[in-house]
Parts: sequence; C-alpha cells; structure tokens
Amino acid sequence: MRTVSKTQAKKNREVAKIKRNLNKRCIVCGKYGTDAAHLLPKSTFPEHYINPLNIVIMCRDCHNLYDNDIQFRQKQTELYKRVLSFDECGAYRYFKL
Repeated sequence: MRTVSKTQAKKNREVAKIKRNLNKRCIVCGKYGTDAAHLLPKSTFPEHYINPLNIVIMCRDCHNLYDNDIQFRQKQTELYKRVLSFDECGAYRYFKL
C-alpha cells in the first residue's frame, strides 16, 4: 500500500471537498460524470492543484480528449475563458492560442 504525505493527504481532502460541491454533469457534453478534472494539469501547474476554479467534473471520454487532444481543448472556449480568469499565462500555454 502506498502512503502519502500529510501535506498531500490534506490536498486530496480539499480536492474531494471541492468535487462534492460540483454539479455531477460533464462541463463539456452534459453527460453524467465523476472525474474531477484539472483544467490546468496539476503536474505542470501545481499552484492550482486545489484552486476551485481549476477543478470541474467531466465524463471519462471528455476528460481523455481534453487531456490528450489540443484541437479538442482549443474548441472549449468557455473553459479557456475560465482558465484565463485565474492564470493568463497558463491559459495561453495550455490552450496554445
């Protein structure tokens, strides 16, 4: 069993709390979703790991596309605007616009 640090455990609890308060519909397609998706990836933008504006619900299909398909991501203008509201440089960099 893998253990996590107290700091990481605290962050994980905060993400779970944010997720509980989100609509359970995918922000992209509207289908039922359970994935807490980080609009700016936590690996590249750790400063937004627990930022409520950076966490949304997506279905598995849209989450995979968002993470792996730049053309799909670029079509998500509302998500781009949301990211732009809290990290202008991150929005330009991740959406490549």
